[in-house]
Amino acid sequence: MPKVEPKTRVTKTKATAEVVAVRECIVLTTPLAGAPVFAEVVFAGGARGVVWQIDTDGLEILLLNNQPVRAGELVALQSESISLPVGKGIVGRVIDPLGKPLDGRGYLATSSQVPYFRSAPNFQERDDLNEQLVTGVSYVDTLLPIVKGQRIAIMGDSKSGKTSFMTQVAIAQAKSGKSVVYVLIAKRRIEVNRLVEVFKKAGVMQHITLVVTVAGESLPLGVLAPYAGCAVAEYFWHQKKDVVVLYDDFSNFAKLYREMSLLLRNNAGREAYPGDMFHVQSALLERAGKLKATGFSQTILVAGATPNNDLTGYQATSLISMTDGQIVFDTEILRRGIMPAININLSVSRIGGRSQNPTMQQLSAKVMQELSNFRSAEEYTRFSDQMSDFAQQEIEIGRQLTESLSQEPNDFFSLPQQRAMIEVVLGNKGAGQLDIDKLKRLVQKKLPIHKPQSDEVVTKLIAKTLKDGVA
Repeated sequence: MPKVEPKTRVTKTKATAEVVAVRECIVLTTPLAGAPVFAEVVFAGGARGVVWQIDTDGLEILLLNNQPVRAGELVALQSESISLPVGKGIVGRVIDPLGKPLDGRGYLATSSQVPYFRSAPNFQERDDLNEQLVTGVSYVDTLLPIVKGQRIAIMGDSKSGKTSFMTQVAIAQAKSGKSVVYVLIAKRRIEVNRLVEVFKKAGVMQHITLVVTVAGESLPLGVLAPYAGCAVAEYFWHQKKDVVVLYDDFSNFAKLYREMSLLLRNNAGREAYPGDMFHVQSALLERAGKLKATGFSQTILVAGATPNNDLTGYQATSLISMTDGQIVFDTEILRRGIMPAININLSVSRIGGRSQNPTMQQLSAKVMQELSNFRSAEEYTRFSDQMSDFAQQEIEIGRQLTESLSQEPNDFFSLPQQRAMIEVVLGNKGAGQLDIDKLKRLVQKKLPIHKPQSDEVVTKLIAKTLKDGVA
């Protein structure tokens, strides 16, 4: 179909409105018949916009491109719901929230349109969540398991390791065959380029779709970014694929939405955020889940900033309350050289335990208990120069567990490898001769990550390692 120029569309459309005023990225117009909220409109000069609010005097429209708009210009309805072009060709590409390619690879082949704004699946359409999403990160898979279809918050201060963890998850899921959509909201261009290079180096860029807005770009594009990422993900989800969506991060989204709401002159609430801030974010996260009709899931990981490791801020508490758990990264733990710097005391996966088999559930409980004893013993040593044999043993077990659970951002461990390492440490009972680095290399060699391992094979390796030691 030949492309119709915006001006032609406006002049041929019966229902039009007139621009009354322009306030930065917001256009005020007279009433437009048949234009609901989230409708796409087109201006006579070629600019595109989306109806954001409807008042008694007319419409408040967000501009979606840099085309100038002037008072007195006509505007017409383009579509009753703004939509995003998608298709199989979008995989492996870097796009902006309007679907335009940003990677310099030319034309983006699309086959259909999907709406940015849609309701989450209702209760009858959802199925129980009971299958673990393996991240390859021992701390998470063992102690804070994520379930396919879950919404989980990734909280932490700047430079605490949130993005590194989310990058690990994206790589692990792309390698396992899932569709991955990574949304970068108001990030620096250097951060975007670095992430693309990490994915290319890991050999998974061709399996990931990046939706990107750069800091300082158009305010409406930043607000649309998470909706665009969710729309892309839902396209693959309804194509019968498991999908993982990663938002990095919702703190930037909240700031952009607050700025836009202030420009719209909406009433401000706590910390100047608008009254609908919680609803807007939770409605996005509610679009995660597992479809009963197909059995496929959409999992959402959403990052949120906690300046100075403070979890009591408005945005932090809101994000925690609208998700099924949170993984908290702590800069104090990072300074001690522990990676990933996860604060186990403040982290929880509310539905994760149901995805683990009985063996891993028992193992997770033992590890949590040993780490708790380790922290208590460490506190005790601050007030006494002497330690009992039991306290020394607890400290050694805790040290070995912490070392076995720690890993670099480019390391991945399968569930059998994680189980083998932890059971060897617990079975060793704090004996000092255990070399954790050698243990990690041993389980990686004997239990290859790309090869399925039975419980019997893992159990035999654990018994042999405890008997013969780490060679």
